[in-house]
Amino acid sequence: MSKILFISPSVQLAARAREIIAERSLEVEVQVASLKESKEIAARAVENGIKVLISRGGNASILQKCFAVPVIKVKLTSGCYIEAFEKIRSIEGPVAFFSVEEIQDNVKTLCYLMDVESNFYRFDNEMAAEDVVKKAVRDGNVLGIGGVVTEKYAGLYDLDYVTLENSREDIEMALDSAQQVLASLQREEIRRKSLQLQLQRYEVIFNYTHDGIIAIDKKGKVEVVNKQAEKILPLKNKPYEGQYIENILPSTKMHTVLRSGEMETDELMKVGNAIINTNRIPIIIDGQIEGVVATFRDIESIRISEQKIRSNLHKKGLASKYRFTDMIGESKAIQRAIRIAKGYAKNNSNILLLGEIGVGKEMFAHSIHRESRRRNMPFVVVNCANVSPVVLLADLQGYEEGSSPFGAKGHKEGMFELAHGGTLFLDKIEDAPLGVQALLLRVLEDNEVRRIGGDHVIPIDVRVIVSANKTLTKKIEEGTFLEELFYAISVLTLEIPPLRERGDDYLLLCSDWFRRSFGADFRNYEGKIKDIEEYIKGYTWKGNIRQLSNFVERVSVLLKNDMSVEEVVSTLPGLAHPADEKENVMLGKWTRAAVLEALSESKLNISRAARLLNCSRSTLYKKMDEFNIKITNGTT
Repeated sequence: MSKILFISPSVQLAARAREIIAERSLEVEVQVASLKESKEIAARAVENGIKVLISRGGNASILQKCFAVPVIKVKLTSGCYIEAFEKIRSIEGPVAFFSVEEIQDNVKTLCYLMDVESNFYRFDNEMAAEDVVKKAVRDGNVLGIGGVVTEKYAGLYDLDYVTLENSREDIEMALDSAQQVLASLQREEIRRKSLQLQLQRYEVIFNYTHDGIIAIDKKGKVEVVNKQAEKILPLKNKPYEGQYIENILPSTKMHTVLRSGEMETDELMKVGNAIINTNRIPIIIDGQIEGVVATFRDIESIRISEQKIRSNLHKKGLASKYRFTDMIGESKAIQRAIRIAKGYAKNNSNILLLGEIGVGKEMFAHSIHRESRRRNMPFVVVNCANVSPVVLLADLQGYEEGSSPFGAKGHKEGMFELAHGGTLFLDKIEDAPLGVQALLLRVLEDNEVRRIGGDHVIPIDVRVIVSANKTLTKKIEEGTFLEELFYAISVLTLEIPPLRERGDDYLLLCSDWFRRSFGADFRNYEGKIKDIEEYIKGYTWKGNIRQLSNFVERVSVLLKNDMSVEEVVSTLPGLAHPADEKENVMLGKWTRAAVLEALSESKLNISRAARLLNCSRSTLYKKMDEFNIKITNGTT
């Protein structure tokens, strides 16, 4: 975007300027405007970001008075008068020179040398331009010389006139000056922004650091006091700046450092009922003490900060990822489960989540924690499946120095400790070994845990959420799962519905996941996606949401590789429509009329016709060949 605007009062000047600008590949906008129009055009341009204006004569002078941006003048040099003096040779009588500024001395000198009877008229606006032309006519001038503003009135009052035009050099000089001014402005803007950013950064650091800060000059007068200093110290006599430090903080020792020039760090001092940690640092320039800066920190705030740091490190990676608003589904079954789960979240009892593989038990556990009063505390996940009893016990209990079952060095906090104050989610509890079950039962009953190799118990406050499939009851009957543990973990029980019982929720999930996968390109694939979604209608999702998610991911990859719907469907044998199993039986029952009716109703769309006939596209094509049905218009 151009930052320079050339406002020309002359069409000819504008044309010359555009030619030069094009030759030199300059970013300069050119507009032709009268004296009156120039102000309006310039105002809009400056509002839209123009930094430098270029104009000539009266235009330039008026723009300089009206706008704060630099205005570069295209000056009328002696060469601009050559044509005018050629005409002066052939006339007799006085000549009027019109200008906004004082006529150049060399022009006056030339008039004197050529013995030209000359009169000089100045104006500074449109109305004044008309007045001076009228006066020149009354004064008996036979020829007028000037710019385009007075040219108009010379024609109106029948005054012979020569319009001054700038040379190429005049225009180039103005353009060069404008480029230099713009470069200087841009450098200054960069410097100003950098300084502003630096000052803003210092202000934020100064006011939002945990330390209170006070600075005094070499006379002991206060220069700055930040917000934290006001909170920590019992300061008096606000406003503080300009006062002697003793007036606002009588117990200060800053004046001592001001005299000695020796810094004093980590000194503890009692201020009221608080213990303050103080640093006093002299500011020394060229060997002279120019002031002192003191920082103050409340010891209690240091302790709280350290506690928060430990807590945050403790919880790193142990936060819940989902909330109930992340769940997608409008069916009564899932909405009922969410409603019950939200009610459970307000309670502090242990929860058993039951459901088939992939129904979203872990997502419910995360969401319950996020909705509970423990939301700001750790959320720890332990998978009880496919883990050896030794590893699982070590993870749950932790171990002391030298007691690692694996010979590892150091100690380790157990999952119960990590979850203290928060929630422990035990996934696939039905697969936990009996030794681990016994540990869980003991911890849940006693609310305490002992590390492996430890000589003391550690009290814990943990809410336990567990997940299991429907084999849990069978395992209790078989004696592979402790009945007492079942009662301990199932104070509150929630059964999460499988996807096949959730109506069209699978379409809502597909839509959301496909949109995430394709992003801004989703609309390019929307038609194909709808065709594929039609194909999977009625499919029984044995793997539930997990299987559906994998299906969406696979389809997305294939579609992004420009595969057709038919090619995508052919790669998904596991998603064969239940109706496909009956196709061979139904095949012989179809008539030519039934196929033609389906094709007609679907407007020759093969995919839709196949769905109407409850078969696949390939089966329909075979049937069309059998009945010698051909589509010749290319629509499929």
